[in-house]
Amino acid sequence: MDPIEKQERKREAWRRLRAQRQRVGRLRGRVVASSLICFVLLWGIVFAQMATGNDPVLAGKQAPAPASTADKRHRAQAEDLPAEEERMDAEESESAEGATEAIETTDPEELEAVRAAELEAAELEAAESAAAAEAELLEAEVEVEPEPVTTSQS
Repeated sequence: MDPIEKQERKREAWRRLRAQRQRVGRLRGRVVASSLICFVLLWGIVFAQMATGNDPVLAGKQAPAPASTADKRHRAQAEDLPAEEERMDAEESESAEGATEAIETTDPEELEAVRAAELEAAELEAAESAAAAEAELLEAEVEVEPEPVTTSQS
């Protein structure tokens, strides 16, 4: 093999290596770009859900389905019952009324108002108990004389 042929083969080998490296580089670039696009797209969807208040983790139970015709017939039959059969003792009627109110109330504004009232009552109760506990601590507070500090120089 003469030196000119040897040089041509080396150039051909270098050209093939360069073409292979370019293909690998393009492939890596496409993979990185597509993974970044998917990442940004998915996080954009999650962010949009959070920003609009549709957080699936914090979502409550689904609202009850609208009453069907069978439910309406059942209610009509219950209204036809005599008054003596519908009477319950005081505790059962209060719990039954609360349960029916919870079932029949599907307006989100009403539910929010009820929750806000319950929250205010709970906060008021917590504040009162904290104030009572603080008053007890102030009454029970006794001045304790600190122990003398002993050092090697005393």
